[in-house]
Amino acid sequence: MAGTVRGVLASTVAASPLWSPRARARLLGFLGVRLTGGARVYPWIRFAGGVSHLEIGRGSFVNMSLTVGANADVVLGERVYLGPGVSLLPSSHELGPRTQRAGATVSAPIRIGDGAWLGAGVTVLGGVTIGAGCVIAAGAVVARDTEPDTLHGGVPARFIRRLEPADPAVSNPSPGSTDRDQIHFPVTNSIRPHGEG
Repeated sequence: MAGTVRGVLASTVAASPLWSPRARARLLGFLGVRLTGGARVYPWIRFAGGVSHLEIGRGSFVNMSLTVGANADVVLGERVYLGPGVSLLPSSHELGPRTQRAGATVSAPIRIGDGAWLGAGVTVLGGVTIGAGCVIAAGAVVARDTEPDTLHGGVPARFIRRLEPADPAVSNPSPGSTDRDQIHFPVTNSIRPHGEG
């Protein structure tokens, strides 16, 4: 019962846009989300049940309207970026008989590796591990594990291409870490912020 109450408080009070992203993260930590520091969590996060199964790694960025399912762990590594409207759903149903196709509930953990980036509206289903440094295109539904440093997209999500694991010209350093610990993101001229030529 206490877990459900914490889930309701996390989905209402802590989810309010009145808090700064870092204050919201601290509130979520107080309510039972496992935080390792420096995370930014934006408004309207929703929990289906309790909050203690969610872990957010250091330096992660959770955009608005994240939905977190119940009944199994959901673990975000360090420096994971989630776009708006991402759904992390560790529970589903077995296929039942014709009289009720939604059979028994089944749950399996979701793990998202360090430095991964999930675009807007991505859905990740139970039992999936997204590899470190992966990019999941907006709107994808991820139902299978992904290898590190790959790009996936579509419904269901499919492998598109490999990404460079490191570009020494561009880095995203974390305080106290060595170059070996860094996630490096390649820079291309094909992606420009809105309004730039």
